[in-house]
Amino acid sequence: MLTELKAKSQVTIPKRIVDDMGLRQGDLFEVVPTGREIHLVPVVVWPKEKVEELQRAAAQARKELEDGSAKVYDDVDELIADLHEVAE
Repeated sequence: MLTELKAKSQVTIPKRIVDDMGLRQGDLFEVVPTGREIHLVPVVVWPKEKVEELQRAAAQARKELEDGSAKVYDDVDELIADLHEVAE
């Protein structure tokens, strides 16, 4: 599939690829030069505060797994019910 480099260094991503990947106007991409190739990697940017919150939660989860205090669920319905309680 060919595309052309336009004015102001713009490249159009073919519609089929946009549709197949579920891309939308305003999506962000990391531009990664690899040798003589260019890779466009879709990214999501989160506020630093949210990333730090997720890192703390992951560290807590790892600790609970290591010390055996992580909650164990008997079935997926119990897990989903617990997740809904946490979200509220």
